[in-house]
Amino acid sequence: MSGVAGPRFCVNVSLNNDYKEEIARLMRRPPLNRLIGLGVRLVVPRQRVGVALVTFNANEEILLLRHVFHTSNPWGLPGGWLARNEAPDDALRREMREELGLGVTLGPLLQIAHESYPPHLVVAYLGRLAPGPMRLNGEILEARWFGLDRLPRPLWPFAERAIVAGLALWRANPAATRPMEAQPV
Repeated sequence: MSGVAGPRFCVNVSLNNDYKEEIARLMRRPPLNRLIGLGVRLVVPRQRVGVALVTFNANEEILLLRHVFHTSNPWGLPGGWLARNEAPDDALRREMREELGLGVTLGPLLQIAHESYPPHLVVAYLGRLAPGPMRLNGEILEARWFGLDRLPRPLWPFAERAIVAGLALWRANPAATRPMEAQPV
């Protein structure tokens, strides 16, 4: 196959609807319904999912964090990985409390993308940090507001695209997206 992920074969079984209904009825009954669930957990591929926050201050500066564990691109958007069965918006709220010691009001979803290293989906939201001093956890070396003409390099392409998308929304709807001030410690 030329770069297309998916099954390597396809079985074409022609069943009439009566048989399909009977199979569906049987699949809803224990223990078959549990076996189907187990089969899905064992066979269906899993995908890591990350979340990121795009937030600006009153001077149109973007908040970026310098991460301990990001060796090739140390500066990036605040965020992190989803925990098992965690919704993306809940994960981002949790990550902001953990990384910065602040709450966040989330606005619109800005971007979803697949990144290759490490392979994962990443979801970016526009949001506002709650006011107060930032308390950086052990994963974060530094938090800083950057003017768009002074962004640290290199940044991941996803972060650059999310910043551009966030700024466009932030400028288009100032009342809904203007930040409450949060100050790095």
